[in-house]
Amino acid sequence: MIDHRRRLLSRAALAEEGRISVRREPDRAWPGDHSRLCALENDGHLLFLGEETGPGPGGASAAWRITAQGREALGDA
Repeated sequence: MIDHRRRLLSRAALAEEGRISVRREPDRAWPGDHSRLCALENDGHLLFLGEETGPGPGGASAAWRITAQGREALGDA
């Protein structure tokens, strides 16, 4: 497993309720981990929970929860 994928899955696995989220930048750009989390979602390792608007113009955050398949992937790697 690629290091950044393992890092994100591990972070989700250790978090309360298995959740991981990222906040959109003030310039409305998502950080690099957003695309990595989307890729993990496409692989079935994360479940997308949705986006929430945040304070300020363009403020938002996106959240995912680790799936059983994601936990298995951590154990196999």
